[in-house]
Amino acid sequence: MQGQPGSGSRSRQVRRLIDSALMVVVIGLFGLGAAAVISGDYQIRPVLSGSMRPGLPVGGIVITERVPTSTLQVRDVVVFHRPDKPAELVVHRIIELNPSAAGPIVQTQGDANTVPDPWKVSLHGTTAYRAVFSLPLIGYAAVWAHNPTGRQTLTLVGMLLVVGAAIGAVITRLLARRASPGKNTGADASRTAPDAAAPSPSHVDADLPVEAKVASTTGA
Repeated sequence: MQGQPGSGSRSRQVRRLIDSALMVVVIGLFGLGAAAVISGDYQIRPVLSGSMRPGLPVGGIVITERVPTSTLQVRDVVVFHRPDKPAELVVHRIIELNPSAAGPIVQTQGDANTVPDPWKVSLHGTTAYRAVFSLPLIGYAAVWAHNPTGRQTLTLVGMLLVVGAAIGAVITRLLARRASPGKNTGADASRTAPDAAAPSPSHVDADLPVEAKVASTTGA
């Protein structure tokens, strides 16, 4: 038993709608993530050492959120500049916190380390970056995303994805409109078929005698 004529077309339209919706969701998530990193509200940091295993494995990334220093608590994982090597960033857990006029002073320790860090960190300013979650295996790519070239590339890729999605939607609609008139071709042909079978004014009836045929033709 054959299906309804429009069932295949409807299925294709539903698939196109689902594909378009998924593309919009992916582009939206990508755009939100890029905007959050570029704005500075969040940061992506690679995990380059094993001091925070097993929670933060080497080669993963840690996503940190900018929060007021007044909200920090013991057990929070924070990012800070190492006091003896200011150019180096450390992601360790707060094990002790003491408020001060200049900002909280914290004692930190890596989860995999057996002793606290040999320093106390004074968190100057009104905000600090606190870890919110982590992802494994993609940490080294995050270094590139934090470079100026990486940020510009992320912005460009996001714009290209938006433009590509818009162009794809327009092309899909144009193809659908072009395909729809073709569906009526068979119906038009079937409607015109009986007209083709109708006798023309010069048609000669085969049942007439030969003389009548000749007279009819001569009269015409």
